[in-house]
Amino acid sequence: MREFLRELAAVAVAGLVYYLVRGAVSDRADEAFQRARDILELEQRLRLDWEVWMHEAVLGSDALIDFANGTYFWGHMPLLIALAIWLWRSHRQTWRTFRNALLLSAAAGMVSYFLFPTAPPRLMPELGYIDTLAIRAAPAYQAQEVGLFVNPYAALPSLHVGWALLAGIAVWQTSTHPAMRTFALAIPLSQSWAVVATANHWTLDAFAGIAVCAAAWLIATRFNRLKARRATGARARKGT
Repeated sequence: MREFLRELAAVAVAGLVYYLVRGAVSDRADEAFQRARDILELEQRLRLDWEVWMHEAVLGSDALIDFANGTYFWGHMPLLIALAIWLWRSHRQTWRTFRNALLLSAAAGMVSYFLFPTAPPRLMPELGYIDTLAIRAAPAYQAQEVGLFVNPYAALPSLHVGWALLAGIAVWQTSTHPAMRTFALAIPLSQSWAVVATANHWTLDAFAGIAVCAAAWLIATRFNRLKARRATGARARKGT
Protein backbone atom coordinates (compact mmCIF):
# COMPACT_ATOMS: atom_id res chain seq x y z
CA MET A 1 0.00 0.00 0.00
CA ARG A 2 2.81 2.40 0.85
CA GLU A 3 4.52 1.80 -2.47
CA PHE A 4 1.26 2.48 -4.28
CA LEU A 5 0.84 5.77 -2.40
CA ARG A 6 4.38 6.80 -3.33
CA GLU A 7 3.61 6.13 -6.98
CA LEU A 8 0.41 8.15 -6.71
CA ALA A 9 2.25 11.05 -5.06
CA ALA A 10 4.88 11.11 -7.79
CA VAL A 11 2.23 11.28 -10.50
CA ALA A 12 0.36 14.02 -8.62
CA VAL A 13 3.49 16.15 -8.31
CA ALA A 14 4.28 15.70 -12.00
CA GLY A 15 0.73 16.74 -12.88
CA LEU A 16 0.92 19.83 -10.67
CA VAL A 17 4.18 20.93 -12.28
CA TYR A 18 2.64 20.47 -15.72
CA TYR A 19 -0.32 22.74 -14.92
CA LEU A 20 1.93 25.41 -13.41
CA VAL A 21 4.15 25.42 -16.48
CA ARG A 22 1.16 25.47 -18.82
CA GLY A 23 -0.19 28.56 -17.11
CA ALA A 24 3.18 30.25 -17.31
CA VAL A 25 3.56 29.93 -21.09
CA SER A 26 -0.01 30.19 -22.38
CA ASP A 27 0.36 33.94 -22.98
CA ARG A 28 3.73 33.71 -24.78
CA ALA A 29 2.36 33.00 -28.24
CA ASP A 30 4.63 35.43 -30.09
CA GLU A 31 7.72 33.80 -28.62
CA ALA A 32 6.38 30.31 -29.35
CA PHE A 33 5.66 31.06 -33.00
CA GLN A 34 8.99 32.78 -33.56
CA ARG A 35 10.82 29.79 -32.13
CA ALA A 36 8.83 27.51 -34.44
CA ARG A 37 9.97 29.57 -37.42
CA ASP A 38 13.56 29.41 -36.18
CA ILE A 39 13.35 25.63 -35.85
CA LEU A 40 11.97 25.29 -39.36
CA GLU A 41 14.76 27.50 -40.71
CA LEU A 42 17.36 25.37 -38.92
CA GLU A 43 15.79 22.20 -40.28
CA GLN A 44 15.92 23.59 -43.79
CA ARG A 45 19.61 24.36 -43.43
CA LEU A 46 20.23 20.85 -42.10
CA ARG A 47 17.87 19.33 -44.69
CA LEU A 48 15.76 17.85 -41.91
CA ASP A 49 12.51 19.58 -42.85
CA TRP A 50 10.78 16.24 -43.42
CA GLU A 51 7.43 17.61 -42.21
CA VAL A 52 6.44 18.85 -45.66
CA TRP A 53 6.51 15.60 -47.62
CA MET A 54 5.43 13.41 -44.69
CA HIS A 55 2.44 15.60 -43.95
CA GLU A 56 1.46 15.98 -47.59
CA ALA A 57 1.61 12.21 -48.09
CA VAL A 58 -0.81 11.68 -45.21
CA LEU A 59 -3.21 14.38 -46.36
CA GLY A 60 -3.69 12.53 -49.62
CA SER A 61 -5.35 9.54 -47.93
CA ASP A 62 -8.12 9.33 -45.33
CA ALA A 63 -6.82 5.89 -44.37
CA LEU A 64 -3.35 7.28 -43.67
CA ILE A 65 -4.83 10.17 -41.69
CA ASP A 66 -6.79 7.72 -39.53
CA PHE A 67 -3.72 5.51 -39.08
CA ALA A 68 -1.51 8.46 -38.13
CA ASN A 69 -4.15 9.80 -35.74
CA GLY A 70 -4.63 6.39 -34.17
CA THR A 71 -0.90 5.89 -33.72
CA TYR A 72 -0.52 9.34 -32.18
CA PHE A 73 -3.32 8.78 -29.66
CA TRP A 74 -3.33 5.04 -28.86
CA GLY A 75 0.46 4.77 -29.04
CA HIS A 76 0.85 7.36 -26.31
CA MET A 77 -1.04 7.44 -23.01
CA PRO A 78 -3.21 4.30 -23.48
CA LEU A 79 -0.11 2.28 -24.38
CA LEU A 80 1.93 3.75 -21.54
CA ILE A 81 -0.77 2.93 -19.00
CA ALA A 82 -1.13 -0.64 -20.25
CA LEU A 83 2.64 -1.10 -20.26
CA ALA A 84 2.98 0.35 -16.77
CA ILE A 85 0.42 -2.10 -15.39
CA TRP A 86 2.15 -5.02 -17.10
CA LEU A 87 5.59 -3.99 -15.85
CA TRP A 88 4.27 -3.42 -12.33
CA ARG A 89 2.82 -6.92 -12.21
CA SER A 90 5.55 -8.87 -13.95
CA HIS A 91 8.83 -6.91 -14.15
CA ARG A 92 9.25 -4.71 -11.10
CA GLN A 93 12.89 -3.81 -11.72
CA THR A 94 12.19 -2.65 -15.26
CA TRP A 95 9.10 -0.86 -13.99
CA ARG A 96 11.20 1.18 -11.56
CA THR A 97 13.60 2.19 -14.30
CA PHE A 98 10.71 3.00 -16.64
CA ARG A 99 8.91 5.04 -13.97
CA ASN A 100 12.00 6.99 -12.98
CA ALA A 101 12.89 7.69 -16.59
CA LEU A 102 9.35 8.95 -17.22
CA LEU A 103 9.53 11.32 -14.26
CA LEU A 104 13.02 12.56 -15.13
CA SER A 105 12.10 13.21 -18.74
CA ALA A 106 8.84 14.87 -17.70
CA ALA A 107 10.80 17.21 -15.44
CA ALA A 108 13.23 18.02 -18.26
CA GLY A 109 10.29 18.56 -20.60
CA MET A 110 8.59 20.95 -18.20
CA VAL A 111 11.77 23.03 -17.93
CA SER A 112 12.07 23.16 -21.70
CA TYR A 113 8.38 24.06 -22.16
CA PHE A 114 8.85 26.94 -19.74
CA LEU A 115 12.13 28.21 -21.18
CA PHE A 116 11.44 27.46 -24.83
CA PRO A 117 7.70 27.48 -25.62
CA THR A 118 7.35 26.33 -29.22
CA ALA A 119 4.34 26.29 -31.50
CA PRO A 120 3.75 23.02 -33.40
CA PRO A 121 3.23 22.93 -37.18
CA ARG A 122 -0.53 22.36 -36.78
CA LEU A 123 -0.90 25.93 -35.47
CA MET A 124 0.70 27.35 -38.62
CA PRO A 125 -1.81 26.66 -41.43
CA GLU A 126 -0.27 29.47 -43.49
CA LEU A 127 2.63 27.07 -44.12
CA GLY A 128 0.29 24.37 -45.40
CA TYR A 129 -0.08 22.33 -42.21
CA ILE A 130 -3.44 20.93 -41.16
CA ASP A 131 -4.29 19.50 -37.75
CA THR A 132 -5.33 16.01 -38.82
CA LEU A 133 -6.48 15.18 -35.31
CA ALA A 134 -8.93 18.06 -35.43
CA ILE A 135 -10.53 17.00 -38.71
CA ARG A 136 -10.73 13.23 -38.20
CA ALA A 137 -10.04 12.56 -34.52
CA ALA A 138 -11.77 9.89 -32.49
CA PRO A 139 -14.10 11.02 -29.67
CA ALA A 140 -11.57 9.76 -27.09
CA TYR A 141 -8.96 12.18 -28.37
CA GLN A 142 -11.41 15.07 -28.65
CA ALA A 143 -12.38 14.53 -25.00
CA GLN A 144 -8.72 14.64 -24.04
CA GLU A 145 -8.24 17.93 -25.91
CA VAL A 146 -10.16 20.04 -23.38
CA GLY A 147 -8.29 23.34 -23.05
CA LEU A 148 -7.54 22.87 -19.36
CA PHE A 149 -5.40 19.82 -20.13
CA VAL A 150 -3.49 21.09 -23.15
CA ASN A 151 -0.37 23.20 -23.49
CA PRO A 152 -0.46 24.33 -27.13
CA TYR A 153 3.20 25.35 -27.07
CA ALA A 154 4.71 22.17 -25.59
CA ALA A 155 6.32 21.01 -28.82
CA LEU A 156 10.00 20.93 -27.81
CA PRO A 157 10.92 18.22 -26.92
CA SER A 158 8.35 15.70 -28.16
CA LEU A 159 7.62 13.49 -25.17
CA HIS A 160 5.22 11.59 -27.40
CA VAL A 161 8.31 10.28 -29.17
CA GLY A 162 10.54 10.18 -26.11
CA TRP A 163 8.10 8.18 -24.00
CA ALA A 164 7.51 5.84 -26.93
CA LEU A 165 11.27 5.24 -26.88
CA LEU A 166 11.11 4.43 -23.16
CA ALA A 167 8.24 2.03 -23.82
CA GLY A 168 10.21 0.36 -26.59
CA ILE A 169 13.26 -0.06 -24.38
CA ALA A 170 11.16 -1.54 -21.58
CA VAL A 171 9.50 -4.06 -23.91
CA TRP A 172 12.87 -4.96 -25.48
CA GLN A 173 14.46 -5.60 -22.08
CA THR A 174 11.65 -7.79 -20.78
CA SER A 175 11.27 -10.14 -23.73
CA THR A 176 13.50 -11.96 -26.21
CA HIS A 177 10.63 -13.16 -28.39
CA PRO A 178 11.09 -11.92 -31.99
CA ALA A 179 7.53 -10.60 -32.18
CA MET A 180 7.94 -8.61 -28.96
CA ARG A 181 11.32 -7.29 -30.08
CA THR A 182 9.74 -6.17 -33.35
CA PHE A 183 6.96 -4.49 -31.41
CA ALA A 184 9.55 -2.76 -29.22
CA LEU A 185 11.20 -1.25 -32.30
CA ALA A 186 7.88 -0.32 -33.87
CA ILE A 187 6.69 1.75 -30.88
CA PRO A 188 9.17 4.65 -31.16
CA LEU A 189 9.49 4.43 -34.94
CA SER A 190 5.74 4.62 -35.54
CA GLN A 191 5.29 7.43 -33.03
CA SER A 192 8.15 9.41 -34.58
CA TRP A 193 6.36 9.19 -37.91
CA ALA A 194 2.94 9.98 -36.44
CA VAL A 195 3.89 13.16 -34.57
CA VAL A 196 5.34 14.66 -37.75
CA ALA A 197 2.69 13.30 -40.13
CA THR A 198 -0.13 14.75 -38.00
CA ALA A 199 1.67 18.14 -37.82
CA ASN A 200 1.90 17.98 -34.03
CA HIS A 201 5.69 18.25 -33.89
CA TRP A 202 8.67 19.41 -35.90
CA THR A 203 11.30 16.84 -36.86
CA LEU A 204 13.78 18.36 -34.42
CA ASP A 205 11.18 18.04 -31.63
CA ALA A 206 11.25 14.28 -32.20
CA PHE A 207 15.05 14.15 -32.08
CA ALA A 208 15.03 16.24 -28.91
CA GLY A 209 12.49 13.89 -27.31
CA ILE A 210 14.68 10.90 -28.13
CA ALA A 211 17.76 12.58 -26.66
CA VAL A 212 16.02 13.65 -23.45
CA CYS A 213 14.42 10.27 -22.79
CA ALA A 214 17.50 8.25 -23.71
CA ALA A 215 19.47 10.30 -21.18
CA ALA A 216 16.69 9.84 -18.61
CA TRP A 217 16.78 6.05 -19.07
CA LEU A 218 20.56 5.97 -18.65
CA ILE A 219 20.36 8.09 -15.50
CA ALA A 220 17.55 5.96 -14.08
CA THR A 221 19.49 2.77 -14.84
CA ARG A 222 22.61 4.16 -13.19
CA PHE A 223 20.61 5.23 -10.15
CA ASN A 224 19.08 1.75 -9.75
CA ARG A 225 22.50 0.12 -9.98
CA LEU A 226 23.95 2.41 -7.35
CA LYS A 227 20.96 1.76 -5.12
CA ALA A 228 21.39 -2.01 -5.54
CA ARG A 229 25.10 -1.79 -4.71
CA ARG A 230 24.40 0.19 -1.57
CA ALA A 231 21.77 -2.32 -0.49
CA THR A 232 24.19 -5.18 -1.11
CA GLY A 233 26.90 -3.39 0.84
CA ALA A 234 24.54 -2.72 3.74
CA ARG A 235 23.54 -6.39 3.90
CA ALA A 236 27.19 -7.42 3.81
CA ARG A 237 28.05 -5.09 6.70
CA LYS A 238 25.19 -6.47 8.76
CA GLY A 239 26.44 -9.99 8.13
CA THR A 240 29.91 -9.25 9.49
